[in-house]
Amino acid sequence: MRLGKIDYLNLLPFDIFIKQSSLSLQEKAMINHKKSYPAKLNQDFLFSRIDMGFLSSIMAYANPSIACKAGIVAKGEVWSVLALPKEERADYQSASSNALIQVLNIKGEVLIGDRALCHKLQNGEAIDLGELWWKKTKLPFVFGLFCASSSKERAKKLALSFSSKRIKIPHYLLTKASQKSSIAPKDILQYLQKISYKIGKKEQKGLHHFHRQLLFLGIKKPKRF
Repeated sequence: MRLGKIDYLNLLPFDIFIKQSSLSLQEKAMINHKKSYPAKLNQDFLFSRIDMGFLSSIMAYANPSIACKAGIVAKGEVWSVLALPKEERADYQSASSNALIQVLNIKGEVLIGDRALCHKLQNGEAIDLGELWWKKTKLPFVFGLFCASSSKERAKKLALSFSSKRIKIPHYLLTKASQKSSIAPKDILQYLQKISYKIGKKEQKGLHHFHRQLLFLGIKKPKRF
């Protein structure tokens, strides 16, 4: 099982879930070798370098059958997906957020992940794309999805198990994450309160609404499906 994971703080609870899971040591080691940013993992998935993992939600626009019921969801402000008041520019690490700014019809430089979170915590000027989406639609926005191209039943069980659990972050792992990201532990915990992982009816509705908007705007689907 080749599993990929977005290497951002928003999936720190998934790291802990995997550490506590019944996966073999070999499988856990493989996960550590497949951490990257969303756009890179999308490519790894499309070219069969990973079998499952958290990807940009735009990936399910091309093929909904790959999606499992776990994701990276915000119901309002998200803090880590921003549009900066600069010259219009996509974020090379992103896929869904680069499309979302077009759907929301705003201009600016897209910034995602821990870099965006640092900008937010430093009171940098920006538009929170999760918050703006909520104001316009009153729907959650699904930024990432757990997807699988093979071993789908196993992937579905893994995704459902993760999204159904309340993950407590051990102090030593919180400290380690803080040192790596240069973000204070209290800010990490506050940020993670903005994120949920279960894909229910409202989340599905939000995801479908996003995909319809992509279709209306003529945004192309990811290739190789």
